[in-house]
Amino acid sequence: MSDVIIKVFGERNTGTRAVSLMLARMPHVQRRVGQRVSPLINGQVEAAILAEMRGSWRRLYLHALRDEAAARESAKDPWKHAAPVLTPEMAAAGVRTICMHRNPYSWFLSFARRPYHLKGPPANSLDAFLHRPWMTERREGVGAVLASPMQLWTLKLAAAERYRVAALDEDLPCEFIAFETFVQDRRAVLEQVLSDMDTCCEGLADLEENTKPGDANLDTLAKYYAKEAWKQDLTQPLVAGINALVDWDLAGRLGYEALDAAAFPQHLSEARLAQIAHEMSSLGVATARNIASVQRTG
Repeated sequence: MSDVIIKVFGERNTGTRAVSLMLARMPHVQRRVGQRVSPLINGQVEAAILAEMRGSWRRLYLHALRDEAAARESAKDPWKHAAPVLTPEMAAAGVRTICMHRNPYSWFLSFARRPYHLKGPPANSLDAFLHRPWMTERREGVGAVLASPMQLWTLKLAAAERYRVAALDEDLPCEFIAFETFVQDRRAVLEQVLSDMDTCCEGLADLEENTKPGDANLDTLAKYYAKEAWKQDLTQPLVAGINALVDWDLAGRLGYEALDAAAFPQHLSEARLAQIAHEMSSLGVATARNIASVQRTG
């Protein structure tokens, strides 16, 4: 059995980690083009940062330095959260690709609570998060600063559609997986996609637990998304704001429809607002975990 390379792309919080872990257990599947190497970092600049900066400023500068190095490495083999691009190296290696996507409202609610690579103070409400500027990673391949984090959804999936056209033009398989479908039966969904890509499923096994410590167990997660229970945190202003930032032609091609803002309450209860604010308060500017992720997932 010959080895195959399967690239996984998707915005944060769309299931890329779970799919990647399942693929990693399959002995004939590789997930990178070539060997992984540590990005080369300018040691002189790093030393100057360590000598001159302290606290959050030091973390922010180190993060920028490492992100730049990771972006150079990603030019041949893009980061999983980047806007997908079919590089000559990927085409030559005959990559097969899985692109993950998620309902735009559900994705926003999840990202607001777990905004990986956030730069700046955390927002204290969903509405505030929707309307705050978002500074991207260089290796994402999109604009440096977006008017809203919600713009990531359309930018990344528009790039994924272009990527699929380019891949199919090169006779390279490319399949899309909806997060909502994946969480209902992870193994069956991934098995079908691998079959559609003419890829052997030897070694494919389901996950035993949620890939994100502290989150709900897998059965609870499946029931939550089957009922679309996340809708309980939507309000008229939030739905209207999201609707204005999503490309609904693109969303429609992925099976998503715009919700009617008038169907939701004007406000959430004070207790629920306080709980959401608490959930959103734990992530701040360029935390140590975020900085480490540049090297782990680059």
